[in-house]
Amino acid sequence: MMNRFVKYLAGLGLVLILLFLTFLAITLIFRKGDPYHPASRMRAAIWLSKRIVAETAALPVSIWDPYRESYRFASSGPPVHSGQMSSGSSFSNPESLQDFFNSSADLREAVVTRFINGSLPSTRFDFYYQPANEQLPDSLANLYNLKKLKDSKADDYDVLTKTMSWLHDKFREVSGRRKEPLPEVDFNFNALDILYRAAHGERFWCSEFSTTLVQCLAAIGYTARYVMLNSQTGGHVLCEAWCETYGKWIILDPYFNRIVTLGNEPLNVYEIHRLLAEPEQRQRAVILQHGNILADRGEKDFYLSLFRNFAVRMRNDWFTNRYPHWYPLSNSVMNALEWQDELTYDNIYYKHETNRLEDLYWPLNRVRMAVQPGGGEQLNLFLETFTPNFSHFLVRYNNGHDISIQNGFFEWKLHPGLNGLEITSVNQWGIRGRPVCLEIEWRPQSRK
Repeated sequence: MMNRFVKYLAGLGLVLILLFLTFLAITLIFRKGDPYHPASRMRAAIWLSKRIVAETAALPVSIWDPYRESYRFASSGPPVHSGQMSSGSSFSNPESLQDFFNSSADLREAVVTRFINGSLPSTRFDFYYQPANEQLPDSLANLYNLKKLKDSKADDYDVLTKTMSWLHDKFREVSGRRKEPLPEVDFNFNALDILYRAAHGERFWCSEFSTTLVQCLAAIGYTARYVMLNSQTGGHVLCEAWCETYGKWIILDPYFNRIVTLGNEPLNVYEIHRLLAEPEQRQRAVILQHGNILADRGEKDFYLSLFRNFAVRMRNDWFTNRYPHWYPLSNSVMNALEWQDELTYDNIYYKHETNRLEDLYWPLNRVRMAVQPGGGEQLNLFLETFTPNFSHFLVRYNNGHDISIQNGFFEWKLHPGLNGLEITSVNQWGIRGRPVCLEIEWRPQSRK
């Protein structure tokens, strides 16, 4: 009986090994993609094979990760507070702070006239940001003089779109290109390598356009990410970048040099995706290509149809953290996060999916302030932020005086009259986020 059971286990193990080798063979054959229609059965078989191989390779990493100790993170906020928040009440909105003043012996006459606070990301999934002060992105910025695109008077929307247009032209400027697509690209993307090869006549897919733009923007301090589109009509890759001017993620398509707008506001991938359920809004949407309105109705409808399904690669740190292809952070099967709603179809290729918008569209460079009484007329302010490659907080008082602080705590002593401040997070390139504001009118009465 025992011998029969052992033979059964051995046979089952052999079958599983053979199945895995079959999936591995299919994955290796089509590791650079496949030429079949996105909705075909062959495409589904290839994607299933890649999914099985990727998940199998991830199993030992969940037990022991050989790269954990060498991984380099981008800082996202200040070090531990130099002042300790007491166990008493803290106030992060105007109502609770005003209630405190009303019950305070020292600050009873204080009135909160303005309190605009920020919110921090609530995504359940990690995103791995490109760290600052790295040799390769610094070389990229210097070699191509990318800092010239950062006009001190321009807002970040202008910088983002100018960088996209510059890159699009950079890929297209060499004449006499070979007609065949690029045969091989390192999956640890390197914009320096891709731009060099483009200058020598090689052609690239939309995926290389997009990763190069992500890295060019990272080299001058802006956060962008790689987004994969898929539908019954085809597939495409483009970027989303965080745009402080509009306080949201927006698409940048360097392959076509396009953005999509609605009511003169640039849209992100999710907003374009939702246009598929809103025909009237879809009619109003405008595709800007090279800064001009795309007039071809058929091309517009085809382009918007590509946004049926989408997934976001949850890293842009390819310059710093380089892994073999089997490693979970190195392939889109394990590292991408796919959006799911009533408009999408279930895609077997990606392991992770969500229908919670905050998981994919979180805010960056925001500050959250908590106020605690410090005794007498003093308030203690505790600051949190999620700012990739955080450098410092800029504190601007209403009297025009500015100070910079690198930790998340400072003491604010009120004086009679109007007390006001704005606090902004600043990254290591000097790029500022959106400020939080607090104004307090204090007219203490003389006490005998």
